[in-house]
Amino acid sequence: MNLLYKRRKTDQPPGEDEVEHYRRAWHSYVIRRNLVVALFLGFVAVGAASAKVKWREAVDFAVLLGWIGVYLAGAWWLTEWKCPRCGRVFGHRLWTERCISCDLGKDEIAKVAQGK
Repeated sequence: MNLLYKRRKTDQPPGEDEVEHYRRAWHSYVIRRNLVVALFLGFVAVGAASAKVKWREAVDFAVLLGWIGVYLAGAWWLTEWKCPRCGRVFGHRLWTERCISCDLGKDEIAKVAQGK
């Protein structure tokens, strides 16, 4: 039997008391994801603006390096998001679709959070 198949904790939907926990967890994920996307798009915008403004090269470099640092911190914060089912880190990559511990999918969490 495949070891990855055995990782799933349960196929049962969350109970009534867990639904609110799933909603809070999903809301937290959406905030983190949107922050990372906004930081990435902001990096592109700041890079284009710094090319137009003609600051000194050292200032351009410092601004972009600082922005990269903030983006990496935001990306790390996103990857540290906890799975609402097992409580462990959901995934070690930015766009992981399933929990690496219990195999819960983001689409399943979203459905519970949205009441579907």
